[in-house]
Amino acid sequence: MSTLVIVFKGKQPAKDLLLKIREAQTPILNCDLIEPLNNQFTDEDTNLERPEKAFINQMNFNTVKLLNPNLARKDRQKTLATWLMPFGFIAGLSFSQMTDLQTFQDLGFPNQFEKLLGGLLGMISGWLGSFFSAGGINQETDDDLRALRKKSEQGSWLLILELPIEVEPPWAILKEGNNFEIITIGK
Repeated sequence: MSTLVIVFKGKQPAKDLLLKIREAQTPILNCDLIEPLNNQFTDEDTNLERPEKAFINQMNFNTVKLLNPNLARKDRQKTLATWLMPFGFIAGLSFSQMTDLQTFQDLGFPNQFEKLLGGLLGMISGWLGSFFSAGGINQETDDDLRALRKKSEQGSWLLILELPIEVEPPWAILKEGNNFEIITIGK
């Protein structure tokens, strides 16, 4: 999937470009219109006709995973935790059973709970592993994200187009639009 972020000074040029792309029958997987961070809308931006809203998502900059690394990190952590916590439990249970250590008996726990507590410690270590692994992934697009955040703070609208990987972006339509910058993310 290739992702294009197109920067506009107003909302209406973004809507017009999207209509031209739809008329050209370019397949689009997802389309999001991101409002500026400064929230200074003109009457032109807020009074748009309703039929166009049927195929475009208008979102806030901070709620988009592509533009907010913290949201992407939390999503990665949840995904990793769903895998690592059960495996950690099984590994801790297996280790306790294989070694027959009596670590928790010295702390006053009954011997029957020894293996279960080992499994719970393994599950906690799986959660910790998911937390630190998700935070350790560095995005390659940090410079692009900073530039996009700056443009959004300056009052620009961002149109995010996700196209299938086998589809070439409609460069002729994009160049004739009133956009002033196109950024390609993730090819």
